[in-house]
Amino acid sequence: MAAAATYKKPRAMAGMVNGSLAYDFGTLERQLEDTGRMDPDLYSLPLEETSADVISRAHEHTKAKVRPAQHLSPVLVLGSVAVAALMVLTVLCYVELASISSSVVSMRSQVADLETRQVALMTQYEQAFDLVTIKEKAEAAGMSLPSDSQVYYIDLSDPDNAVVYEQESGGVTKVLEEIWQSILRTVEYFR
Repeated sequence: MAAAATYKKPRAMAGMVNGSLAYDFGTLERQLEDTGRMDPDLYSLPLEETSADVISRAHEHTKAKVRPAQHLSPVLVLGSVAVAALMVLTVLCYVELASISSSVVSMRSQVADLETRQVALMTQYEQAFDLVTIKEKAEAAGMSLPSDSQVYYIDLSDPDNAVVYEQESGGVTKVLEEIWQSILRTVEYFR
């Protein structure tokens, strides 16, 4: 017994066979006697597995599970409406931006035309006030420069002074004049 207890079963290693490699022909008969039917693996040769079999076996595990129908959340509906409204507003803003851009382009072309016109008008203005042209037109009209005998100089080196002369009127007439003026002002005020 001690010898049986110390015996260890050898581990299976790659390439090592425990037992016989011969095919057991009595297996089918024993299975028929025990159960009354045969196992399909025992009486048919195993077929090679194709890639389609591997894929179908993999898909058996990943079949979609059907979920019950869900109700729409009011928050989801409001969010969708808000997103749609923002999209419409964005399109309207782009339309407005396009119209503003076209008006800016037209205004820039007007500014360019006005700058061209300004240059032309400034040229006419400078020609109108050209001293040589003015002198020629004045001579053509019969005007000439004054001679020295026609020029007079005024000396303003003395300081400015002024004398104011006032007549003194009599005392009674002055008082009557003041009363009359105040009556006229009062009447004028109440009109």
